[in-house]
Amino acid sequence: MPKFPVRRSFPNCAIAAGRVGYDLSADRLLLHTFQTEEAFEELLSTGQLLPDQRLAEPLFADAYGWMQREMDRRLPTTGDGALWFWARTTRDCLVDSSRNHRGGVLLTCRIPRERVLLSHYVDWHCALNGSPHVLELPGESDDAYDSRRHKIWDELDDRKRAAGVFHEGFRDWPADVRWDLEQGWEHFLDPANFGRWDAVQATAHLLRAGDVVEAVRLISR
Repeated sequence: MPKFPVRRSFPNCAIAAGRVGYDLSADRLLLHTFQTEEAFEELLSTGQLLPDQRLAEPLFADAYGWMQREMDRRLPTTGDGALWFWARTTRDCLVDSSRNHRGGVLLTCRIPRERVLLSHYVDWHCALNGSPHVLELPGESDDAYDSRRHKIWDELDDRKRAAGVFHEGFRDWPADVRWDLEQGWEHFLDPANFGRWDAVQATAHLLRAGDVVEAVRLISR
C-alpha cells in the first residue's frame, strides 16, 4: 500500500481551490507531474519512477539531449532521460492539464531542491526551436531589446550560411555555433532570471515514492 493518499477525481476537482503554494526557495519544492496509469503502477511496485525514453519527441532530441547534459552536470543524481514537473504554474493551467490527462494520474510531490533542475517554461522553447535566448538587460526599452535580438538572430543566420548549414538542424551546425547558443540557454536555468509570475518547470532523473504526497487518478469521463 502507498504511504500517500490516493483518490479519484474529475479533472475540475483534482486541484484544491485557492493558491497552489509554490515556493522556489523552499528546501523541498512543491511539484506537480502528470503520469500514465502504467507509470503510476511502476512507482507503486518498485518504489521509484524512471523516465521512459520512448515517450520523448524525436523532433526535439537535440534540446532534450542538452537538458540531459545540464542535469548530469548540475545534479547529484544520474540517469537516462528526464521526468518533467510543474514547479510554478496557475491552478487553471493544472486543471486544463488534468482535462488533457483524463485516465492518467496527477502526482503532487515534494522533492529536495538539489535533485531537480529548474527552467523557465516559455524560454525553454528557445532550445526546442534551436534559437538564441536573448536575455533582456536591466532598464532596456522594448525597441532596444527588439533591435538587439534581431541583430543576434541575423548574426546566427549569417554564421549558418557561411558554414553551409542554413537549412540543416541544430546537430549539424558547427560546434562553435552550437556552443554559443547553449551558453545563452543557460540563462533560463537560473532562477535569478525568472519573473515573479513566470511559469517554471523542473526536471529530475527519477521520482521516489517517498517524494509523493498525493496521487489523483483522473476520471476519464
